[in-house]
Amino acid sequence: TGWVDWADTHKEQLRVGLVHAVLNQAGVVFYAGSLGARLIGREKSGRMLALAGLAAIGAGGAIGGHLAFRQASGANHTESFPHLVSPGWHSLGELSAVPLGRPERRMIEDLAVLVVRDADDTLSVIADHCSHLGGPLSEGTISDGCVTCPWHGSVFRLSDGWNVEGPATAPQPVFDVRVTDGEVEVRLRRGTPRRSRLALARSR
Repeated sequence: TGWVDWADTHKEQLRVGLVHAVLNQAGVVFYAGSLGARLIGREKSGRMLALAGLAAIGAGGAIGGHLAFRQASGANHTESFPHLVSPGWHSLGELSAVPLGRPERRMIEDLAVLVVRDADDTLSVIADHCSHLGGPLSEGTISDGCVTCPWHGSVFRLSDGWNVEGPATAPQPVFDVRVTDGEVEVRLRRGTPRRSRLALARSR
């Protein structure tokens, strides 16, 4: 799974991730060598190899921390979204200004959201930045009630934000929608969507 995540990262993350993987593998080799040395009675060599393994694993862990916390590789890029949107309803403008059948980018308190309007005036609103690596979903494609991220192909269901297909592993924050006197208002839906049978079937 680590190699799969690594394959869909940016150039800078690819370099750091490769060093992280090499150090972890070196640690395994050192520890295996330590075990082998101890089994044949070479205790001193076993201890030295174990220390080398500890150093490799420690360095690999530090680099992995840099990769995850500094470069945000493998992180949910929408995790902070619910903490930044204030409670209550927010205006997105007039319903008539939302185009039919294509993704539209709107702002709520400096946060980008994706708005999609169906032919029957049903509106779907989810966070615009993909949870995988922050790709703009408003530049993606809409099909079968889902949006496909233009960067790495993650597919999210518009009705509840669920990640139907990867590489994204986290759903998108989703909004409840109402229309009052022709004006669209949205409110962040709290809680994580449950995976439905449809999502499971499509992910297979």
